[in-house]
Amino acid sequence: MQINVVTKDVIITARQKSDIEKKINRLNKYLKHESPVKVEVQLIDDSGPNKSGVTQTVKIDVASEHYNVHVEEKKNNIMKAFTNAVRSVDRQVRDKHKREIQKTRTGTNRFDKVFGIFGKFRRLK
Repeated sequence: MQINVVTKDVIITARQKSDIEKKINRLNKYLKHESPVKVEVQLIDDSGPNKSGVTQTVKIDVASEHYNVHVEEKKNNIMKAFTNAVRSVDRQVRDKHKREIQKTRTGTNRFDKVFGIFGKFRRLK
């Protein structure tokens, strides 16, 4: 998994960066069978002289062969926004992973296809 942290007008400490990477690495349990996984975390400070208040934006993009997830969260605290965004990404990736497992478990059985065809010609009582 390749994690890329990009900041714009935000200064993060080494501890914050390690926390970000640690929380993103939790996705490995769902993405371990995906070969090229790229995760981009953007931390942006949107506050300016023309805007009222402090707005911090976090954008997380997860891209792989089967997963494309994009989450954007805005808060006044960058780490709170990041925590909410990671929860959302985790939930989306977990749900997609569960759906993939369900597809493989139920699958399409050869007999279902045959009986489905014969079901069309079955006599009604």
